[in-house]
Amino acid sequence: MKRFSAFALALAFLLTQGLSAPAATAAATTALGAADRAAHLQPAQAQPSPEQRLSAPDLLELDIDTFSPRILTAGEADRTRVQVTGTVTNTGDRDISDVVARLQVGQTVPTTSAFQQAVSEPPPADAGTTEWVTLTDALAPGESAPVRFDVPAADLPLATPGIYPLLVNVNGTPAYGGPARLASMNLLMPVIDPPSEAAPARTTLLWPITATRPRVVSQPHDDTIMLADDGLATALAPGGRLDALVESALAKQENSALFGSMCFAIDPELLDTVEAMTDGYRVRTTDGHVEGQGAQDARNWLDKLRSLVASHCVIQLPYADADLGTLAEVDSETDLTSMAVGGGPSILQRTGVQPRQGVVWPAHALDKDAMSAATAAGARTFLVPPAASTSADAIGRVSTAGQARTLTYDPLVSAALTGRKARGNRLTAVNDTEVATQNGIAALALRGGLGEQTGGPLVIAPPRRINATTGELTAFLDAYAQLQQANMLTPTPLDEVLATPPQGAAPAREPGDGSAAAALDADLLNSLSGTEATTAELNRAMRVDPARQVPPAELLRPLHNAVIRATSSAWSARPATAMAAARSAEAQLDDLTGHVTVATLAQPVLRGSESAPLPVSVSNDLPVQIRVRLQLENIAGLRPAHIPVQTLSANSTFSPQVPAETLRSGRFKITVSLTTPGGANLGEPAELELSSTELSTVTLVITIVAGVALVLLSGRRIIRRIRHTGDGEPTS
Repeated sequence: MKRFSAFALALAFLLTQGLSAPAATAAATTALGAADRAAHLQPAQAQPSPEQRLSAPDLLELDIDTFSPRILTAGEADRTRVQVTGTVTNTGDRDISDVVARLQVGQTVPTTSAFQQAVSEPPPADAGTTEWVTLTDALAPGESAPVRFDVPAADLPLATPGIYPLLVNVNGTPAYGGPARLASMNLLMPVIDPPSEAAPARTTLLWPITATRPRVVSQPHDDTIMLADDGLATALAPGGRLDALVESALAKQENSALFGSMCFAIDPELLDTVEAMTDGYRVRTTDGHVEGQGAQDARNWLDKLRSLVASHCVIQLPYADADLGTLAEVDSETDLTSMAVGGGPSILQRTGVQPRQGVVWPAHALDKDAMSAATAAGARTFLVPPAASTSADAIGRVSTAGQARTLTYDPLVSAALTGRKARGNRLTAVNDTEVATQNGIAALALRGGLGEQTGGPLVIAPPRRINATTGELTAFLDAYAQLQQANMLTPTPLDEVLATPPQGAAPAREPGDGSAAAALDADLLNSLSGTEATTAELNRAMRVDPARQVPPAELLRPLHNAVIRATSSAWSARPATAMAAARSAEAQLDDLTGHVTVATLAQPVLRGSESAPLPVSVSNDLPVQIRVRLQLENIAGLRPAHIPVQTLSANSTFSPQVPAETLRSGRFKITVSLTTPGGANLGEPAELELSSTELSTVTLVITIVAGVALVLLSGRRIIRRIRHTGDGEPTS
């Protein structure tokens, strides 16, 4: 509007000077352009300050490599230096000049609510700053520059104990724009001053050992397992995610107090899969199936895991970290909850791990139905997050829940360790691993006396799919040990916490309240329920074969496992991926039923007799007996006799007698298929082409009767004519 007003005033003035309208317009435009250029050439001080202007958050990417110290001791601030290293990368489409950075500190975060707010929405960091440091004069698209700070802690206002927000602030001037903050990293710095006046918090640490997601797409009986990709091998290899979880914990075995307070939460499906990988496995690719490369890494990792958890506290997650609430919604004759909860200990024991009986860490808080189903499956104690209305005093307390008990873990540490990604215009660190670890350490310090403490023991439960390097996990455990040495935390074994008498009843949750993060799609439930219905019919049709001695339940268990995997909490926010897992279960079912087949001759069959048996062959490649029914379709020219249910032996082929009567001559096709007695389809239908020149018995009888009738009628007419001729009547 100001630009338009200036143009209008200039044009009016020129018109009053006698210029024509076109000339006045051109002169006004030229004058206004010169004024714009002059304004653009003013010093940078005339522009808004970097703190007041924000540019697009995708122009620069900040990646922090190291940060220290993780915990600052107030009395050592004069001889401690805050060090930060990393890189900043131009991820935009324009040059950026004058790239500078500095550290900023905010006011302390004294309460739980303030801490939660600081993690999700960083507060102003205006309590103290360092000088601006030039990172580079210019940064072209795709180029990077190092970030390095090494400043005395005394230069920042970190003198008194507390949790301080710390900001790494990166500014720059993009082409066609002004100076602005283009990237930042927000984290929380705990400052302690032992001995603390607060009583030390009793702490128990759950250490999750689970895959980021199930990867099995096929696990046939007596055959090689197939995975969706080889990402699990990468996680098991040295330096991988799962290897980091084991290695960082192994490094703390010498600290008896700390290690004694750790309890390993293991997903049975992970051990089931890794154990299968040790014998070799296949990986599905776009070009077909290839041999997996991680068999040796799987064996090495299992050995290290056994060494880690030998004679130590272990609890189980539901199989494949299934959401027990949504699993109960699948219509099944099999108790899937019992398989997900009750079958876990046997898998862990098979791999040399002895879990605490009846203790389960579900993905979400359970409603009444899910709790009842899990309790019936043998679960007696559930580690759950607190309800939203739960106060800090109630966290860590054991409560009764029907026939079971619940123990709430601290959501503050878990949420801090989860981290968050940059969204919209929020300027956060791109490398969330270091930020999440640091914020988790700060949450520990807050609970240890720098803020509100819980009423019961502090049960620390990192995210079950925590993705951090060995260095970051070690830094977290080192900070845990440092707070222990500062008498702010008292490591406590889980068994001691569980031995605490219940303190009241846990609030009842109605079905659908607080279970899955996102409701399962109806199509997904229909798919899983359909797979379970067919699996149940197969179970009714199968019998143990005396020669093979394979129980049908053992053959069908991979199908149930596939259904359980499709309800994994890993898919809570990814319904399309959950549906893909359900399709994988359907594919495994099709593969199993495809081992019972019917075959016919490829060439047309000439019927030598109208009642000759049809040339049909039936094969069973399964290691169990199965009862089947032969079905004939498109039989307009055929009348088959009753076909009884047949019992096929394991790994057998035979040709059943299928008598059928031809009703007409000619060539026609019939469809031959197999089903269970209950109607579940087996294998693919086969076509049989028949060619017949014979008349059937019925057709022949009809022809003979018609011929006799024709002769009799003809004879009757001849007799009548003879009689009429004898009477003297003229013939016609």
